[in-house]
Amino acid sequence: MRYRSTRSDTSVSYSFEEALSSGYAPDGGLFVPVEMPKVSSQTLATWADFTFDELAYSILSMFISETEIDRANLREIITRSFDSYDCAEIVPVKKLTDSLFVSELFHGPTFCFKDLGMKPVVNLLAYFSARSNIPTTLLISTTGDTGP
Repeated sequence: MRYRSTRSDTSVSYSFEEALSSGYAPDGGLFVPVEMPKVSSQTLATWADFTFDELAYSILSMFISETEIDRANLREIITRSFDSYDCAEIVPVKKLTDSLFVSELFHGPTFCFKDLGMKPVVNLLAYFSARSNIPTTLLISTTGDTGP
């Protein structure tokens, strides 16, 4: 899977590792896949029965080349990203009424919805750092909109 900038029409593309490590493209654009993976209705139906970890693995596998992260390591990164949640479902969905459901996004280690994205990002960056044998300090901060 290769990525390109939203601000460029050029044929320049980037690996997942380059996109993740950079944050923004050199021209200030966002990274998007050069080609979006296709998901069939049959695949979607299969995903309905997956656990959160299985679903995350299946989706991320479409966006990360196996040459960048082999599937065993990707599965381990995903498992490690969500193993500290206090709820087996990771994101439980509670039925309030017949037509109203609520996703509980606060079961992560900091009780903030941002755990869902930041833990995998940190674990992916740590994987690339370890593979390259480059010491890296990874800091995560909040914007303050969810508390101190």
